[in-house]
Amino acid sequence: MVQYALLCHYDLCTGCRSCEVACKQENNLPVGVSWMQVVKLGPRYAGERLRMDFVPTHCLHCLEPACAQACPRSAITKRSDGVVLVSQELCDGCLACLDACPFGVIQLNPETKVVGMCTFCVHRLDEGQVPACVHHCQAKCLKFGEVNQVASLKRRRAARQRLLFTF
Repeated sequence: MVQYALLCHYDLCTGCRSCEVACKQENNLPVGVSWMQVVKLGPRYAGERLRMDFVPTHCLHCLEPACAQACPRSAITKRSDGVVLVSQELCDGCLACLDACPFGVIQLNPETKVVGMCTFCVHRLDEGQVPACVHHCQAKCLKFGEVNQVASLKRRRAARQRLLFTF
């Protein structure tokens, strides 16, 4: 069974926010709602130099989503490929899922009065495409694929980085 994951090489993110814009446009999100958010960390000192880091944040599509367990209407479900989705018809906007999500990525849409979160652009996945944030990432720091494939990418990149810093 395929399980999807979204990986970010945080050290490559430049904070351009193209992932945020792509997500908002692809999912027709109103002002104030963003399922992909780039968090700015810094500036801070790293040794004697100033450093600014950027961290794209989104729904992690947990193995056992606390948001789904907390929903009294069973409006949040998990597909067989691991994608966590909110039923717009069943959600009554009670916000129990917001309190349950340990990552704070679920948001209430002020226009529809229902919650939403990153869906990995499930409509694109079903057509064999990658999520819009990955497709439009200028720094190419976002990677998407099957969990084992993405984990392998992460391990190989970490090994290459260790080699670079051992000489």
